[in-house]
Amino acid sequence: MGARAPSPSMHARDDVTPPLPEQEWRKSLEFGKQPKLSAAMDPELDNAVGFTHFDSTASHDDLITVLATREDLHLLSFQTLVRIKSKEDNRSYLGVVVRGPFAESDAISAGSTLAFGVVVQGKKLAYTFDYHGRVEVELLGEESGGELLPPDHRPRPRSPVFLLGVEESAVVLGMAGDLCLGTVSGHDRMEARFDSRDKSILPRHTGIIGTTGGGKSTTVATLIHRAQAAGIATIVFDLEGEYTHVDEPTDHAAMIETLEGRGQKAEGVKDLHIHHPTGRDSRNPGHDNLHGFSLNFSSLSPHVIAEILNLSEAQQERFHEAYDVTKLLLEDFEIFPRPRNEEDRQRMLDVDELTTGYPQMTLQHLLDVVSAYLYSLRSPSKRKGASEESTPRGPRLLSEFGRNVGRVMARVYAQSSKNEISWTALAGKLHQLRRLNIFDVDTAPGVDHEAMLTPGRVSVIDLSGTDSPQLNNLVIADILRGLQETQEARYQRASAGGEPVTPVLIILEEAHEFLSASRISQMPVLFEQVARIAKRGRKRWLGLVFVTQLPQHLPNEVLGLLNNFIIHKITDSSVISRMQRTVGSIDAGLWERVSQLAPGQAIASFSNFTRPLMVAVDPAPVKRLLVD
Repeated sequence: MGARAPSPSMHARDDVTPPLPEQEWRKSLEFGKQPKLSAAMDPELDNAVGFTHFDSTASHDDLITVLATREDLHLLSFQTLVRIKSKEDNRSYLGVVVRGPFAESDAISAGSTLAFGVVVQGKKLAYTFDYHGRVEVELLGEESGGELLPPDHRPRPRSPVFLLGVEESAVVLGMAGDLCLGTVSGHDRMEARFDSRDKSILPRHTGIIGTTGGGKSTTVATLIHRAQAAGIATIVFDLEGEYTHVDEPTDHAAMIETLEGRGQKAEGVKDLHIHHPTGRDSRNPGHDNLHGFSLNFSSLSPHVIAEILNLSEAQQERFHEAYDVTKLLLEDFEIFPRPRNEEDRQRMLDVDELTTGYPQMTLQHLLDVVSAYLYSLRSPSKRKGASEESTPRGPRLLSEFGRNVGRVMARVYAQSSKNEISWTALAGKLHQLRRLNIFDVDTAPGVDHEAMLTPGRVSVIDLSGTDSPQLNNLVIADILRGLQETQEARYQRASAGGEPVTPVLIILEEAHEFLSASRISQMPVLFEQVARIAKRGRKRWLGLVFVTQLPQHLPNEVLGLLNNFIIHKITDSSVISRMQRTVGSIDAGLWERVSQLAPGQAIASFSNFTRPLMVAVDPAPVKRLLVD
């Protein structure tokens, strides 16, 4: 037989609270006689917006639960700054709301059946439960003697919580400076600002990251406008031509409306110059300050060229053999160093081929030497005309080396080589490089780095017409090196004269195409050049901005160069996890919001900010071309 169900008399009913033992009952009476704080006893409590809750087993270090009344709930929004006065031990803390506000029922738990019924039957039932608010506050520090120190204690339970004013909140968060990025979420009247002339901020380098449509390009355009207004020389490597019209005001209706709401107006930048590789079109062909340019082969490091051309190990050996012979021939033909010219001689000794190329060397010089090697490796039967009368004296050389082919062949035979296959492959890649028609073009000058560094000038390097990642990377590598060397010289002159140096901001769009994780191991010299620019730039006021929609393709070595981040929406959880490990300054609560950010919203982490913040980036007042 089955067990008999217990009768109601066998046990107390579940909804009846059993009586307290006499000892516990007396304790509760004594507790009720204890004095309590009240607003009447402490008028300051009238301004409190909440009180700290008791800790539980789920509590975390530096996180405090604050409860607020239904009426005060709207005052505590995300990123609101508060002061907690722990009166029991006479300590004062500053904190920021990082979770919530949440509305919790006063009477029953939110998971109870009755709570579900009251909410679901809202159309039929007039009755509801009263509720209170709950937020989680992260402690920023303990106030002591006018300073904010790391907290060694926690506020006691029932400590009153007060709102900080906008001005005081801005000071606490480090929102000071002439360059405004946007507004801080949760503070409509607080702007996210930093000092454009502070060496510890922009020269510490910045990453602008997010998926397509998240607002990266608008952020870049806004940054260009604000940097130009601050007198910063701004250089933009523009792979799509998006920023070739930033000297015109935006004509985007939504942007104009939002600008008016912020008390701003649509306007273009001043002193825009557009640079494009010779033979390639610009997306703004009618611009008044349009400059075609070519590259000097002699300015590019041979190691960087070998990496960008993706030469195999055998091809690299042939390349450097030909490069060394070309240097000897330049001296033989009195091209460089010139005879009895001590300046040329010293310049030759100072050449660092990890940074730059060999002076006066052209791509055609190198091609002529490679042609001479190929000629030396061919058997007589493969040469044009096997007879003695028809056999040419040597290869057809197109540079100055053609004046004395015998001298060229003598150098080649003195540095004899084999492996015709790798020489042929190298010749093919060098001819491919020549067909780009970008090197040593007489009708197109090189880039004027000095002019680019004019205070307040915006220089857009328009690479939209190239359709060649190799050419883009060669242009970026060459101009970066030239800018770094020019800024170095300007810094030395400014320091000698006791004058400030012009700040420089270099924005690199689609940075993952220039320095991808898959290629970084194959391009160590190129990365070292970028790392050298980044390290020296911190002292020479040269700030780099890497913009990418594919941060997973950037190596940790590149991300490690960045100290400031503007992170727009990212939907890939694996990318978020990797970025979370890389950018340690952003707390988990903010990372949880990254996948839900609206266009224009971003998590901003700058070296002057007390903590990373969610911001609404200001709309761009300049015209930006939309790119599919």
